[in-house]
Amino acid sequence: MKKTSAPLFTPLYNFKDKSQISINRTMINYNYIAEAKERGLKMNVVILANSLDDGTAAKVMADVCSFNDISCNLIDIDKAYLGDADIELRKVDIHNIDGEGKNITCNVDSTICFTRGGAIATQVGQALVSTLQNAGFFMVNDLESMLLCDNKMTTTIALNRSNVQTPRTVILNNRESIKFAHEQIGGKFPVIIKTLTGTQGVGVTKVDSMSSLLSVCQSLWKFNAQLLMQEFLKIDFDVRTLVVNGKILGSAKRITSKGPEFRSNIHQGADTAPYVLKDKEIEIILAASRVSGGYYVGVDHCIVNGEIYILEINGSPGIKSHYNAYDLYTQKSLGIKSDKKLFDMFLKYILEEDNRTNLMRVEAGYIETITLEGLENNPIRAKLDTGNGTNATMLHVDALKVEGKNVTWKKNGKTIKSNLLGISQAKHLGSVDERPIIEHNIRFNNRSYLVKLGLTLRDSASEMLCNRDLLTLFGVSINPMKRFVLTPYTRKNDESDV
Repeated sequence: MKKTSAPLFTPLYNFKDKSQISINRTMINYNYIAEAKERGLKMNVVILANSLDDGTAAKVMADVCSFNDISCNLIDIDKAYLGDADIELRKVDIHNIDGEGKNITCNVDSTICFTRGGAIATQVGQALVSTLQNAGFFMVNDLESMLLCDNKMTTTIALNRSNVQTPRTVILNNRESIKFAHEQIGGKFPVIIKTLTGTQGVGVTKVDSMSSLLSVCQSLWKFNAQLLMQEFLKIDFDVRTLVVNGKILGSAKRITSKGPEFRSNIHQGADTAPYVLKDKEIEIILAASRVSGGYYVGVDHCIVNGEIYILEINGSPGIKSHYNAYDLYTQKSLGIKSDKKLFDMFLKYILEEDNRTNLMRVEAGYIETITLEGLENNPIRAKLDTGNGTNATMLHVDALKVEGKNVTWKKNGKTIKSNLLGISQAKHLGSVDERPIIEHNIRFNNRSYLVKLGLTLRDSASEMLCNRDLLTLFGVSINPMKRFVLTPYTRKNDESDV
């Protein structure tokens, strides 16, 4: 393949800057836990919350970390701060984490961040969570999933879109919308009025008549509350299930307290008991957890006339219940476990690298522009292929010669010499294309990476075919309907190019 047109942009970087190249090499992180061990790094935990008061999930987490000799710091979201200068390569300095001047340095490769509900209550808190997320920390949970779970209407819409059954729910915008909303959920009383955000049953009201409905809504609107109306389901209990990475950790029946109280939240006086889930319940609970996008969520459901309804998804669930525990590997029921034992199981699971997978929230097109060191004036139109599991990203070259451990290759008039790292055995239409593997610096989305390339002379529809390892390094998900989302447009190399 040979360029037939001039590039439409001017590169803004210089690969001749050797300090930059040195940084690039430290960015390569194919197996960050293995590298962390080699460097003697020890995993640690930070909790983004408001306090470590006794009885809180954050306090339980901190106690279990201490018992396992794992460093754990509370980041007081209302007092901690950081600036651009505090975010260096693979580490972040966080100041005043306790409100008394304590500072810490967190290594991206060896730190797990737990986000509690209080961390996203303000825009400042959300900004701190987002900053740590974008720096590359493993988040439990990330900002997007926390915000989705925090908004009951957004959660309901997302669940309905995935055909997960919920109580009928409508937003209340103003007085004129009340009658319409009531008809939409069945036109019967009682109904449930909820604020869009809120936890522990706060902001939930049962209303028995139209006059009471109007009065409750007007009273809450005076405080600028955003409201929704939901059909009332008569139940004696609901079930809270803790889900970790698509696995059931624990499940508890929450029994409504006697008297007028209809809410089944523990903070409203409900009793709890271990609950063993049936297969159909597990299927629907896991479907709901996938909708949330959260790594660790609490899924609440009930059963009415044999139908399973998802009531809510909590992005920072508490663990102060009498849970029936499940083995996170075999999913076998283990019987009742204490809150500390439950989190101990969770912690040991998440400390294993294979059980931590960052969500790819950055969207890229299926075609993007990549530039190779030494070929800055000839940007490449690369195909980002999630189905490509080869050992190295394919690069089409114009000439290729392998002599011992050396590879000499030519691309767009530039001859480059590289060390031979191995051979990629790429299957292609029933045959095997043996591609010499080299390392080379590339530029994508304004960042530099040292990557493995498998060189080929074989005709193909792509000048460069990025494999899954490279997409993971980029930290992107692919939109099959878009091109050049993150990078400038580059013309086709020739008619056979993608």
